[in-house]
Amino acid sequence: MKNRERGTEMTDPEKLTETEGLPELIRFMNGEPVRTPDDWKRRREEILSLYSEYVYGYMPDKAGESLAWALKKDPETGGILMDITVSAGNRSASFSVLAGIPAAEKPEGGYPFYIEYWPWHYQNWFTKEWVTGFSDNCKYAMERGYAAIQYDCSRVSRDDSSYTGAFYTLYPYEPENPTGQRGALLAWAWGVSKVIDALENGAGKKLGINPGLSLVGGVSRYGKSAAVAGAYDERIRVTIPSCSGAGGTAIYRTNNQGKTYDLSSLGGPEQWTNDSQNEPLSNLQGGEGYWFCGNFARVPSARAFPVDQHMLCALAAGKNRHLIMVTGITSEGWNNTEGQCLAFAASQPVWDLLGCGEQNNMIIHLDGHAILRTDMEMILDYCDEHLLHKPVKDMQDKAQQMKGELFLRYNREVLDPLFAPYLR
Repeated sequence: MKNRERGTEMTDPEKLTETEGLPELIRFMNGEPVRTPDDWKRRREEILSLYSEYVYGYMPDKAGESLAWALKKDPETGGILMDITVSAGNRSASFSVLAGIPAAEKPEGGYPFYIEYWPWHYQNWFTKEWVTGFSDNCKYAMERGYAAIQYDCSRVSRDDSSYTGAFYTLYPYEPENPTGQRGALLAWAWGVSKVIDALENGAGKKLGINPGLSLVGGVSRYGKSAAVAGAYDERIRVTIPSCSGAGGTAIYRTNNQGKTYDLSSLGGPEQWTNDSQNEPLSNLQGGEGYWFCGNFARVPSARAFPVDQHMLCALAAGKNRHLIMVTGITSEGWNNTEGQCLAFAASQPVWDLLGCGEQNNMIIHLDGHAILRTDMEMILDYCDEHLLHKPVKDMQDKAQQMKGELFLRYNREVLDPLFAPYLR
């Protein structure tokens, strides 16, 4: 089978065979090593082809799209609705995002901006109360001088197997055509790219936002899609997948159920055991299969995938790019925090190859299926220094806390053997 977009030879998903260890990140499919940044550009395309064929689906070619935008004040939230209309072929579809502009003086070039996957009008899962307006993280970003864009991705694709929403209006799901079997995670990532397109096409100037200074974050399934967005769109400066687990940033080939860790470095117990099952591949291929492309469900086992999620993390790498993975531990048994840390560590060779090794980061907090306020403080301190070139007090100490220390420093002796090459 050939990759329909690039002519690369692809194996039928049902005929993929299991391999030991992690798939090779810095080695071409023909076995040759990746030695230079130019080599990585070509290897990046290979890996993206594999993800497109077997995991998330093919991102539509934006050359076939036209885009229009309009801004209007939203009296209910106090924000600005940005309506985005995309046309492709003889179809047209629209969705809206909610933008908030900080009170701080606009820097030269425009405000940096934080896109968060989350509806601005929704029923809170825990309190069952209806909430209208910006999330706490978006409010805090605005307090810190960052514009905020609340991204209700359900307007782009419903979170179910109906394959409806703005994306599927333009690109209907095609059961008989593998290139037309795109999952919701990719559809949501496409929506992020359309927001950036709109900002580049004039909305940024109107809002005072710098389209080149983007932070993109999401939690859980939205964290999975944030990681996908960072992989497919190299314009995203800071990719922030949180608590994304299997199908996001957790390695499929590991399992930490039943493992015991020392959490005292996070203020937790000296012995904590993950009694929870990690999310199995069968779950992703079953009821959650609509998140992925059609071929995903046909791959026979986790060890048969020609990619694993250290490769997804590496696709966010670049001289001007940053990854800040965020997750909890006691709340995240289902999401395999150790497996996420392995993806972070095993992606490091690409960051080092590109000369930006310190731009690969992982924050682990004790408890909470969320990007916590303390995480946001650290994230924005980091971005103040790296994107806005503002000196931040104690940033060197904070940066050390963003290196997966819970595992790579304090629990090295219990880690999966796959960590061995990355424990230097």
